[in-house]
Amino acid sequence: MIPYRQLSYTVAVAHHGGVQAASEKIAISQPALSNAIQKVEHEYGLKIFLRDRPNKLVLTSAGRRFIAQAKRLIESAEEFEDLAKNFSKNSNGTIQLGCFTPTAAFIIPIILQALQSRGLDISLQVHEADLDELNTLLVQGTIDVALTYNMFPNPSIEFETLTEEKPYVLIARDDPLASKTSIELKELVEKDMIALNLPLTQQYFLSCFSQHNLRPKVRHQTKSYELARSLVGAGEGYAIMIMRPVTDRAYNGTGLAYIPLADDVPLAQYGLAITNRSIPTKLIEKFSDVCRETLLREKAADHYFVRI
Repeated sequence: MIPYRQLSYTVAVAHHGGVQAASEKIAISQPALSNAIQKVEHEYGLKIFLRDRPNKLVLTSAGRRFIAQAKRLIESAEEFEDLAKNFSKNSNGTIQLGCFTPTAAFIIPIILQALQSRGLDISLQVHEADLDELNTLLVQGTIDVALTYNMFPNPSIEFETLTEEKPYVLIARDDPLASKTSIELKELVEKDMIALNLPLTQQYFLSCFSQHNLRPKVRHQTKSYELARSLVGAGEGYAIMIMRPVTDRAYNGTGLAYIPLADDVPLAQYGLAITNRSIPTKLIEKFSDVCRETLLREKAADHYFVRI
């Protein structure tokens, strides 16, 4: 394609009726304008102008059609440029936000309330997914940013930690271990485990045992955070979790206990993820600042974690 500048120079000459007039109006030298016309005519193999009299050019029949289409192209390009500039400068709009499914019910309301309290006109289109899916959505450009765990770092994803927490043991309230102030992993290996069967997540929880040369006895696997809680409440075993709701009851009303782990295990880092190829817009930067203020500095999600 002919460069945008040469095309715009040709349109300017057509609009002003000659090279000299166009040169005076748009402050571009006459040789530059003449050269642009020659290149455009040569590229497309047509005669755009005829000389009417000194310093006066008229459009040929083909030239009129060509200039009409060129104007539309230039107008579209200018509209695109304005829109692109607004993308980078505008702090209002809609963000395609990914969120790790088990944490969405805890984190998304906090962020929405923070946006509202600051009077920001930012809408969130939330995409719930597992950790592996979120990485894929980020790389594909389906989502702009994600709130997720950094359990197994991806080289194409930049991650910023906003909080890091130790997992805890979710156990039925009537279990003898529920009265303890903390539980060691070796006390769990003979009990049945209910495991969250999500990519990367399950690997993280199992690694807590393996680094202590222990192997849990997995009885049930589920992708549902709430089903895992209900199975624990029904006495089907224990689960290892990171976040907890403020209620201590399962769906069926049975009591649950949240007991800290006594062992040293890798902390789960939760925060913002974005591809390293992405150039954050003003909108994404503003949203990220709100997440930092809310989760990192104000610690608005701290009551969802279990600590010794």
